[in-house]
Amino acid sequence: MEIVRLQPSQLGDASAVLARAFHDDPAWIWLFPDEKRRARVLPWLFRAGFDATSADVWTTAGTILGAARWLPPSRAPIRMGPTLRALVATPLRLGAATNRFFAYGRSVENLRLRVAPGAHWYLAGIGVEPRAQRQGIGSALLRPGVEGAHRDRVPAVLLTNNEGNLPFYERHGFVVAAEGDTPEDGPHAWAMVRTP
Repeated sequence: MEIVRLQPSQLGDASAVLARAFHDDPAWIWLFPDEKRRARVLPWLFRAGFDATSADVWTTAGTILGAARWLPPSRAPIRMGPTLRALVATPLRLGAATNRFFAYGRSVENLRLRVAPGAHWYLAGIGVEPRAQRQGIGSALLRPGVEGAHRDRVPAVLLTNNEGNLPFYERHGFVVAAEGDTPEDGPHAWAMVRTP
């Protein structure tokens, strides 16, 4: 499976793929219980995440069947301009779910920093088109960050709200380092670390 850097012209397609991949994820169901609303909001949220996060984004060569955002330790985590624009637009897009969304984000970040307070490669999101899952795409998308963490001799870190994902990540050397609700009344999350 050939993995390449995502090009700026592909951001919309990658956002749509991630929206479909995460449509039934417990965190997004908690935030947006209505399926139709979730389907409308998630592409925008993933696009805003691509724009705001200064991550390396990887995808499949040719047709976009998946994407992964890896944030290396040597880089600032966000781009200030796109982040400010997203902060202004978020209440307009999310409405009543805005406070829950920001509470979720803070809880996820706290859990991540609890398990990896030092330098690490962070998987800020990975997803595969539902019809193309279980074909090795997710494993290939993990590779750039795992290899970067190995090269830099630092941990690779990720969080998941889907317990069904744990065996997949465990096969790639990640172990659960902590877990908890994100936030206290929100979906359960597992923070996983792969040591170099």
